[in-house]
Amino acid sequence: MRDRLHFILKAIFILYIIGLCFCCFWNFRSSIDLSTELWGIPKDKIAHFCMFFPFPIIFYLAFPKLRNTPRRYLKFSILALATGVATGLAIEIIQGWSGYRSCDMTDLLADFCGLAAAVLILQVFEAFVMNKRRAGK
Repeated sequence: MRDRLHFILKAIFILYIIGLCFCCFWNFRSSIDLSTELWGIPKDKIAHFCMFFPFPIIFYLAFPKLRNTPRRYLKFSILALATGVATGLAIEIIQGWSGYRSCDMTDLLADFCGLAAAVLILQVFEAFVMNKRRAGK
């Protein structure tokens, strides 16, 4: 049962990556206006933050063996950030090659902020879980 759940979570992670690529490569210019600001923040940066925020969380759920000890969890956090940033960088580079999107390094910064926020939330969650485990022993 647990193996089946992990398979499903890995499939969800793959579908998330496909959805992320769709959002980053599809030409939305005629349907969605992200050129304005919300509370002084460009909407496209908010979109990038929101698109990359789930990355570490889904990664966390899909690959539990990467984080089953405190030392492995630290490595997992670094891996989640590095993988997410590499994904964002690859997306920006490919967008620069397309004729209808642009390569914007501030988008990569927004991606990183979403990734870092999620990793920090996971750090708090994992610390809570580890304290519960210790208290139960």
